[in-house]
Amino acid sequence: MSTVIYLSNQQIQVVIGSPGERKIVIERSYTVDAPEGSIINGIIMDQELFIEFMKEFWISNKLSTKDVVLVINSSKFVGKMIEMPEMNIKKTGEYIFREFADISRSDNCLFSYLTLNSQKGKIKKVYAESIDTDFIKDYLDIFQEIGIHLKSIISGESSLIGLTQMTLGKKYRTFSLIIADSNILTTILWIDGNFYYFNSTRSFHEQETEEYSQDMARSVSQLVQFMQAHQIEEKMECVVVAGIERSNLQMYEKAVEQMGIETPVQLFESPALTAAGIADVQKCLRPASGLVTGDKNVNLLKQYASETKKKKSEKEKLGINVIPIVISAAVMILLFAISFTLLLIRKTELKQLEDYNNSPEVISGVAEYDMMLARNSYLNAQYDAVQNIDENIRTYPVCDSNIMEKIEDCARGYASVSFDAFDAEQGTIQMTASSDTVDNINCFIAKLNQQNIFNKVDYTGYAFNETTQNWDIHVTCTLAESAGR
Repeated sequence: MSTVIYLSNQQIQVVIGSPGERKIVIERSYTVDAPEGSIINGIIMDQELFIEFMKEFWISNKLSTKDVVLVINSSKFVGKMIEMPEMNIKKTGEYIFREFADISRSDNCLFSYLTLNSQKGKIKKVYAESIDTDFIKDYLDIFQEIGIHLKSIISGESSLIGLTQMTLGKKYRTFSLIIADSNILTTILWIDGNFYYFNSTRSFHEQETEEYSQDMARSVSQLVQFMQAHQIEEKMECVVVAGIERSNLQMYEKAVEQMGIETPVQLFESPALTAAGIADVQKCLRPASGLVTGDKNVNLLKQYASETKKKKSEKEKLGINVIPIVISAAVMILLFAISFTLLLIRKTELKQLEDYNNSPEVISGVAEYDMMLARNSYLNAQYDAVQNIDENIRTYPVCDSNIMEKIEDCARGYASVSFDAFDAEQGTIQMTASSDTVDNINCFIAKLNQQNIFNKVDYTGYAFNETTQNWDIHVTCTLAESAGR
């Protein structure tokens, strides 16, 4: 049995289960909120508060302090997809180090990588991540003080990709996995049997509500647009949702359908990931990813130990000979004398440059440049504001002749309609509808409900009109977002 600790924002999740390369089983799971302010974005901000809380939590639940995996979900990790030739571990590490040279924040970095199921001939694809060495050291020190022995540290992104590869990646070729948390929607896109895209967005609505399901549907819509923008021809087989109640699946399916997307929506299920006892797979998918043992190169603790040993060896070599140090000191003294001479020369040159920079002409030119730069920034901000207004206006519906024709088409043969007014602020159409036959009213309302131009059709009943000898229909239609545009 292994224990996995998952850290993200204010929440701590712990699972206990059997790790594996092809199948994992969750025995127990725990979810608890850390003390406020102790964890932000996966980073421990108040170490004393966190350590005290974890000690008490570990003891009260009688959890093992050995064979523990730490999964950290933090934006501090920098990820990158790399295609590279097949080579040994050492050369692979050197290759990845060079690939990160343009974006690495410092030379003091660790690199992990996950091999993806997309090898073609002698070329393989890996998902590599970079993190500062001190970031890992801080976690080691903290958990050592708690009394927990960590056997591996993995990033939340790599672990989820590895879990998806082991589960859904064996069943589908092109699909998306959306993991719903309390306030985060994580999207993973798989194209033609290969990992392609990873993204996380924040939702400000309560989970398991219609507004939350609409946020999820918008994430699916953005994926479809992303695939179109990148000219991806493969058709998405399904949208797999994890972290929701099975009874609410229909609500999520409806939200996706309202976006005009016909891709079926399914609940996450896989024989490679099961739960025993009271554990719920849907609620602990993220920490369960730490039980996947398919690729040893995702373990940052292994890289940290290797780098620490390497630096220690280098320090020991430095202390072997004193003579080279003495020689170096003599050379340094000589270099100091030369440097001092050069310093005097450079000071003279510096004085000339300072006189030039302080001249009225240069100062005036700099002031003019600063003024033009500020003006340019102001105009760019104005332009962005105008564009945002245009985009917001396009989301408002318009009741034009096409909309009215669609309503009249729905009424044809069942009722007669006349349009009274359109409330642009509420998006509602005020109209008068009547029918000579009661049975035709339900047919008319049913056809209105089938139209995707409406966000809501509010039908409250009907009444007989003595004057016209017809049945007045009480219905108000609210247009959908961007309808008529």
